Amino acid sequence: MDTESLEVKVEAMDKELTRLRDIDAIRRVEHAYNYYLVMWMHDEIIDLFADRDDTTLEWPEGTFFGKDGLSRFYRNINPNKDPEFLHQMMHLSDIIDIAEDGKTGKGRWWGFGAIAVPQGNGGIVQAMVCGVYENDFIKEDDIWRLWKIKWVPVYYFLPAVGWVKEEQLVGPGPPLPGEEGEASIPDWWQSDLPTKNIPYSYPSGYILPFHFKHPVTGNKTTEGELNKRVKNIKNE
Repeated sequence: MDTESLEVKVEAMDKELTRLRDIDAIRRVEHAYNYYLVMWMHDEIIDLFADRDDTTLEWPEGTFFGKDGLSRFYRNINPNKDPEFLHQMMHLSDIIDIAEDGKTGKGRWWGFGAIAVPQGNGGIVQAMVCGVYENDFIKEDDIWRLWKIKWVPVYYFLPAVGWVKEEQLVGPGPPLPGEEGEASIPDWWQSDLPTKNIPYSYPSGYILPFHFKHPVTGNKTTEGELNKRVKNIKNE
């Protein structure tokens, strides 16, 4: 092997090693996030994010921007750090991709777990939650940080009830955001952008668009076509 070919090979190996290290660093940030969520550790959660105006939290109920938006959202959930509060979201089945320039990355996870939320009257709401995270990351000063979180719930249920509709099984769970009978939204929950009114949850059939192409064929996947069957959906 001549010197030029060797240099090309070494350069390719260095690039691949950097990519693998970046993937591992992103996975570590995401997993730290899910551990800090368990007891809603506000400071630790917010410190994972890039300090940028375009840092984003996109929830079905609305979108929050920048460190001010992060603080408004996270610090008003379990503000007193009640030890009976539990928000265990296991982040599973990750697929992580790094941009060609190595400065940004994308990752997708299933989020699944149990929550227990004290209600202020001595009672606690318990539920199981499942959804999809499609997140962006950015590398600043050689450190990977969370940049944009998009959370799409798939189903939510009380352990004794399940997630299937009332007429199909045994009864409904508590009202979901926006449903009749839900308590009014507090001032701190007023997001920077309103909800997109996408019917995310089961049984709508909505599929959160993938950031990656099919890993074998290299083709774009068909979720866009499948989402056309979902009522009232707008193009994302």
